[in-house]
Amino acid sequence: MVNPSGSSPTSLKLLLDEIEATPKEHWTDLLNTLRQFRQRIPLTTLPIVNVEQAQKNQAAIDLLDSWINNDEDASEHQQTWDFLKVALDEDRLSNRPLFP
Repeated sequence: MVNPSGSSPTSLKLLLDEIEATPKEHWTDLLNTLRQFRQRIPLTTLPIVNVEQAQKNQAAIDLLDSWINNDEDASEHQQTWDFLKVALDEDRLSNRPLFP
């Protein structure tokens, strides 16, 4: 288990011992309390950002945005789709069409 706080593993063992000493029917309440406590703690470390990966991600986002914003003719897309449906249904092992 990763210990980001740098505290000793003994403190984790004490926490686990305390949880195990708590009756199981109260574990849900204990978990909810622990989550509420964690959410109130201010973040002291910034999330790690891999700059190279962020640039790659942005390039992919830009490409997808360009596809979405492309104002090509819808009838051309429809013709292409109609052609692909016929081509994909040719020579199928099944006599059921792939695209009904």
